[in-house]
Amino acid sequence: MELPRRDRDDIYLPDGLFRQTLERLRERKDAHNLRIGIVNAFDFRTRMLPYWYADKRMAPCSVRTLADTLHAAGFRHLRVVLQQWTPHFRPSAAILNGRPLDILLVSAMQVHAEPSYNHIRDAHRLGDARPWIVAGGPKAIYEPTDYFELGPQPGIGADCVVTGEAFVLLDLLESVLREWDPAESPRAAYDRARTSGSLQHIPGLVYLSPNSRPGRPVAISTGVQRLLRDLDELPMPDAGYRLLEPPHRGTGLRPHPLPPETVGKHSMIASLIVTQGCRFACPYCPIPAVNQRTWRHKSGVRMAAEMKHVFENFGIRQFFGTDDNFFNNRETVLELMEAVASTESNGKPLSAQIRFYTEATQFDVSKNQDILPACRKGGLRGIWFGIEDLTAELVKKGQNAQKTKEAFRALCDLGIQPHVMMIHSDDQPLRSPRGTLAGLLNQARFVRDAGAVSYQCTYIGPALGSRNLEPAFQDGTMFRTVGGKPLPQAFFDGNHVTASKHPRPWSKQLNLLWTYLAFYNPWNMVRAFFGLFRKSSIPGKRFMFQIIGQVGLVLTIPRMFAWAWRLKRGPIVKATGLEPARIPLIDVHTREQIQWAIENVPDPDLSQETLCCARPSGPQPSTAVRAAS
Repeated sequence: MELPRRDRDDIYLPDGLFRQTLERLRERKDAHNLRIGIVNAFDFRTRMLPYWYADKRMAPCSVRTLADTLHAAGFRHLRVVLQQWTPHFRPSAAILNGRPLDILLVSAMQVHAEPSYNHIRDAHRLGDARPWIVAGGPKAIYEPTDYFELGPQPGIGADCVVTGEAFVLLDLLESVLREWDPAESPRAAYDRARTSGSLQHIPGLVYLSPNSRPGRPVAISTGVQRLLRDLDELPMPDAGYRLLEPPHRGTGLRPHPLPPETVGKHSMIASLIVTQGCRFACPYCPIPAVNQRTWRHKSGVRMAAEMKHVFENFGIRQFFGTDDNFFNNRETVLELMEAVASTESNGKPLSAQIRFYTEATQFDVSKNQDILPACRKGGLRGIWFGIEDLTAELVKKGQNAQKTKEAFRALCDLGIQPHVMMIHSDDQPLRSPRGTLAGLLNQARFVRDAGAVSYQCTYIGPALGSRNLEPAFQDGTMFRTVGGKPLPQAFFDGNHVTASKHPRPWSKQLNLLWTYLAFYNPWNMVRAFFGLFRKSSIPGKRFMFQIIGQVGLVLTIPRMFAWAWRLKRGPIVKATGLEPARIPLIDVHTREQIQWAIENVPDPDLSQETLCCARPSGPQPSTAVRAAS
């Protein structure tokens, strides 16, 4: 089940509202001394191909954007903690500029959810002195109620969950600060705001109902967020880099953040919000729904200014656009790339000093091959292609083998690296007859020979918030337990087979390993080495990625073998249908039980008193939504 979305005429925030909210918060000078910790949770079990290299070398955009936003709102005591850099950090031990944290913001993807729960549990060790805890990130967007009642004691969990972007947090902060007295904690003000109903007008929140019965928690949803239409309203990427916690093995915070001149040595790649949205509606992908079927992008002038600022202030030369499909719109691509091409830094063209990488579909790149020279002039040096399946039998996005070969040749001729992302499935064989492309290994060798610089392959599974998720629970595809143990959330990374109807799922797990070995191996590294003598930058990158890939295999092989052995040994218990929600979710406007990323069986035991707690008080803004599924 996909996420619901707002009515078409109610999707966006009014233009300028984001900046107006920042200005109002800047006027709340009494709140600017609050200590705020922003934690990016990280599960080290995900350190394997294809993620292991970039995971520690690129400070995530989400937590940096929060820091940029809060700093622009006037808050002076902030720190961004990346768990991949500080694996032993504990919020209970954090002292920021002489005081414990007042507010703890925890962000996580689904695969990093369990460490985020541990951060929240640890913060509760402080008892009544604990900070106000707000959870966010992709995990929170799709499964917000998982952040409540984490145990082991009742009441352990986040205070509030943000199911949207940075503006939702700003709106929440402004509402809570209206209730706040500087002599008390922000958590006390939040509890009053929650009880009084003053949070009901903020779309994009989930919190526990104050009317829940003992031992029977019920959560309240304020509806789907409104999106920021003009991404140029976001603050420049600056404070998020200046407030990074230095890498260390301690449990607390260092006296000072990472010096700006050393940021580029630790975060060698800068992630940028450039465009958001995708024209396709693949059933395994939740991205179009979470963007409410919209297409948003920054202006070319703003993109170039961000690159120049980050390059000149932090020494970062490599930029990765957090794009869903960069070539989604031809005019947007030209505007962005031409702006970068016309920008100078230190008297030289900016595009000659930086490298820009992004994601796109083969169909859209092939359709726009004529503008690739302009993209190369604007600094584009690599594209990660969501090809998925060359035969288009599993996924149809206009891709095919011949067009892939032609597009890769055009890119390599221009010095733009093609990187490949594929998907394996129950119905795909490991090998197919020579000359055909049905087999997994056949496709891996084809894209390698076509010019692919790197390769990744994940197993298709029911992603949270996608249309594939609910059927997987109903038709016996989803694994519930393996070997008597529930699946760790870290294993829903596409690298582990967690949903399959194949009689030998362990063999499909090994197929992922064989295809990596077919692409990353000493023979291909030797071939790449001899390519270094050509007059092109591509062979050098191909050689470098062969080294990265083979080092990654050292991490990947034992983990994939171990999971394959668990699958073979079993027993595998599969989901047999929909279940009641662990914590029911009630819509604040309709007072009805709702579902979020997956359908749940309605709970008939909810009392009318509990449902009435969601009754909005006073006139409310329109929050009409409809199910995308």
